[in-house]
Amino acid sequence: QSLSQTVFPLCFTQKSASDYNNFDREFLSEKPKLSYSDKNLIESMDQSAFDGFSFINPKFEQILNK
Repeated sequence: QSLSQTVFPLCFTQKSASDYNNFDREFLSEKPKLSYSDKNLIESMDQSAFDGFSFINPKFEQILNK
């Protein structure tokens, strides 16, 4: 059985891009925290898997261009 033929037991609908009704209310009530990243650790890791890859979130790009 291929993935395209698989029937998933839960199928949520989304009314809009900002529809968050399928998220747990307790999760949504938590205060956001920025994750810490150790620059030295990241620089010490092999980043070749990302060669030629770039991505800028289109919404963030719009903010930068204002």
